[in-house]
Amino acid sequence: MSNWFNIDRIDWNALLFVGMGNRIKRDDGVGIYISEQLKEQGIEDIVIAENSIENYIGKINDRQAKTIVMIDAMDMTEEPGFYKLVTVSDVQNTTTNTHNLSLSTISSFFDAKNQWVLGIQPEEVTFGMGLTPQVQSAADRIVRALINSYNKNQKIPKP
Repeated sequence: MSNWFNIDRIDWNALLFVGMGNRIKRDDGVGIYISEQLKEQGIEDIVIAENSIENYIGKINDRQAKTIVMIDAMDMTEEPGFYKLVTVSDVQNTTTNTHNLSLSTISSFFDAKNQWVLGIQPEEVTFGMGLTPQVQSAADRIVRALINSYNKNQKIPKP
């Protein structure tokens, strides 16, 4: 069962989503996929940093967000597709092959007071394109849940 209870603790005003990962390493691209889907649904407060978030520190701070939600594949030793929303301080201070610096180190450069990580358990992070079925299904559920929460708490531009 995925851990989603923290979604009610997100400040939806001045919120920025940051999509992270490597789209040519299968499930490691899940953060990018989710961010692109949110953008297609009309959410504009998104930065797609891919695997070099350290190169986007200035751009992220320029958005003057009060809350940042970084979306990324994260090994939590759970079933593929498991997802969890946690504060950056709850994430272990480790680096992966995808990121040059740990999230806690990177987050120290952000101006935003509230920083979260939406971690999704990958199944496969070998070279290749596309998400595995379990991670794809979880990503689609996450997109729907975030759109619903965003609509309730924020404005989506109407055509």
